[in-house]
Amino acid sequence: MQSYEDAVKAASSRVLELVQDGQIIGLGSGRAVAQALTMLAEKMQNEPLRLSFVPSSHQIEFLARRLRLQLTQLGAGRLPGLALDGADQVEMSTLNMIKGGGAALAREKIIDSCSKKVAIIIDESKLTKRLGEGKPVPVEVLPFGVESVIQSIDEIGGRSTLRQGQGKVGPIITDNGNMIIDVDFGPIRDPSSLEREIKMIPGVIEVGIFTGIADLVYVGRGKGSVEVLRRE
Repeated sequence: MQSYEDAVKAASSRVLELVQDGQIIGLGSGRAVAQALTMLAEKMQNEPLRLSFVPSSHQIEFLARRLRLQLTQLGAGRLPGLALDGADQVEMSTLNMIKGGGAALAREKIIDSCSKKVAIIIDESKLTKRLGEGKPVPVEVLPFGVESVIQSIDEIGGRSTLRQGQGKVGPIITDNGNMIIDVDFGPIRDPSSLEREIKMIPGVIEVGIFTGIADLVYVGRGKGSVEVLRRE
């Protein structure tokens, strides 16, 4: 069986075909984006590509700096022509996603939403028939409002868990200084409506439900094959 790393490497190789000289490229976070960025840096050593990058997290920013890539910020006239991102779960029929396993969902949603094209890199284990099956929805929350947000989310049918750090004492703190609640809703019938309902709760910064955002999903499958899913 093909490993996750091999699947993501195959998908990343295909997604780099979208890169064009002169582009601003938005970067999500996580292992898939790190793999694609490393491969793109190698490609730039052999091809005269003038690219600049907008990172969504300290993790991917530090990697980009180590690779000596040019960084920029979002601004008027400086919006990404292409965003490269990963996902925790992708619904096959709609390409709606759950994201936020790396706690960078707020910045990722900003970058993805303002990019002309969004390409997602995953392995086939991330595909699902119904969003939310076996996967909680991350929610970024102001620390001051954590308890009240948990109560409100539980009242609309979610089962909330405050995400704890690994290797540190206490909860995960995002790059924005907030906390993450992981909420199990089970299979989600109407992701857009649920996203709006959660975002209306005071104290919620962002919701890890991404609807209508992915244009292309590059799925690494067995034996190095890659399937490309397109949003209709």
